[in-house]
Amino acid sequence: MDIDKLPAWARRALDPDTPMTEARETVRTMSIDNRLFPTIRMIGGKLVKLKPEQAYDMSIERGDYIQFDSEAEATAFSKKLSKMIDRKRPMIMQSD
Repeated sequence: MDIDKLPAWARRALDPDTPMTEARETVRTMSIDNRLFPTIRMIGGKLVKLKPEQAYDMSIERGDYIQFDSEAEATAFSKKLSKMIDRKRPMIMQSD
């Protein structure tokens, strides 16, 4: 998938100039109905951890989930996205 075609939440997570949580997370995803969506979002300039149902409802409202043909595809893409984020973020941000 082309990075420019990713939803804003995924592009933000890939941007090393955007903040991380205290747990050094920039995004966390899950999938329901083959739809991948974030459970950590930038809201009001801060990263906010949402409950799964809140996160899912917000992704439906915003239309910014990524649709897959199966849960396996959604999981595989989520893992690929995590690896992409790890490569984009400087190592100094990932460890003490």
